[in-house]
Amino acid sequence: MLKGKKILIVGASRGIGEAIARKCAYEGAQIVITGRRAETLEPVKDSIVKSGGVAHCIVWDVSDVKKGPAVFAEASSLMGGIDVVINNAGVIGRKRLYDVDEEEWDTIFNINVKGAFFCMQTACKFFEEKNADREVKGKIIVISSETGHQPCVHPYGISKWSVMGMCQGYAKAFFKRGIVVQNIAPGPVTTEMMNWTEGKPADFPSAFGRMAYPEEIAELAVFLASDKSNRIAGQPIYINGGLNC
Repeated sequence: MLKGKKILIVGASRGIGEAIARKCAYEGAQIVITGRRAETLEPVKDSIVKSGGVAHCIVWDVSDVKKGPAVFAEASSLMGGIDVVINNAGVIGRKRLYDVDEEEWDTIFNINVKGAFFCMQTACKFFEEKNADREVKGKIIVISSETGHQPCVHPYGISKWSVMGMCQGYAKAFFKRGIVVQNIAPGPVTTEMMNWTEGKPADFPSAFGRMAYPEEIAELAVFLASDKSNRIAGQPIYINGGLNC
């Protein structure tokens, strides 16, 4: 489904991002994956290459916004261009509401909100400059969260409200300019980020009686990255087992 596509995946060293990277490569895309630590990023890249995929990696903390343009330039050089950017970078925070301090708040917002904004800004600039002759100049797929749809007082949920609004704003502003912005909003997923829920499955009821698997999120990401979804823009697409019904 993605043969010939060149995809930059931000936040792909584990969990949902890793699953998306593996599935995109399996479907024929060239990929560049990013993450904050080489020791977790490089094994993912090596495993994909060993399986026959075309993959490269760049160490990047998405909250380091000044490095963003250089990362895009390097990714483009490695693949011969960029067609799709998938931003999965995010942190959840571990502290209870009254224990949240300024450092926790800043960490969550620097990655989840500031990082997302400047990643989209950089992607839009890149697509308009480098892919100007295309009807669809590029796609940006943001992995947010269903918590962005729910009343929430925790910094993580508030950050995801911001990301959802950002996706809708960018989608409306840039669709007519040939850039498609899409938003996947998963419910609870079996990743390291959700390890604190182990042993409490009743807290996350769904039609299947379990949390989603990262590979299920990856299936949707592949469809959105393909040319079959070019008219889908802005609205969050929930994968939550009916939790918001």
